[in-house]
Amino acid sequence: MPFDKPTRTGGDFLDVRKETEKGPRLLAFRILDLDVPPEDGDFKDPQTGEWKKVYPVVADVMVIDGPNEGVVYRGKTYKYAITNALRGASQDDPNYTTYPGKEIAVRAERSKKKGVTNTVWGNEPSDAELEKIEEVFARWGGWEGGRKPEDVAAEAAGVTAPAGVPANGRGAVGAPTRPAAPVRRPTAPTAPAAPAQATGSAPRRPFGRKPA
Repeated sequence: MPFDKPTRTGGDFLDVRKETEKGPRLLAFRILDLDVPPEDGDFKDPQTGEWKKVYPVVADVMVIDGPNEGVVYRGKTYKYAITNALRGASQDDPNYTTYPGKEIAVRAERSKKKGVTNTVWGNEPSDAELEKIEEVFARWGGWEGGRKPEDVAAEAAGVTAPAGVPANGRGAVGAPTRPAAPVRRPTAPTAPAAPAQATGSAPRRPFGRKPA
């Protein structure tokens, strides 16, 4: 199944700051859950005076290029700007147009706007970038393959795998270390469990912050 380009891009920010420190980063997403309870955003609706809601998305993501190429983060929760692409709707619009199981290719890059260096945008990749995303994704074995974040951290720390065990923790080529997260739509909204990795939400802005 080929990846789709996002139907809507732009927004506030995408939490891949570390991945984009030295330039844009290509990412592949698989949507797992769109019916996640909304959360208070950072800004008030000028008409109602109420805090605007944002609508998180739970998704798998594979890093396509850079030092972490092939790393798969499973079941991460994303908020704010990246959800524009993942939901096919604005981050504060409850009416998403995508669906669980949809795979979307994104180019994440930092804002070039003066004074907004902490912002990372989720933008539409070029045709050449989309081709690269699909090629690298397939080469790493798709969602059932890839590298684990903890294995990459161990490699960076100089820890080697035991004899007979590849550094990525996999046995025979293509054999998954754990089953892929199921694609499902819950019958009723439930609070998502705390993700195993850091959430996809960027730190809140230093301005316009909701007071404690």
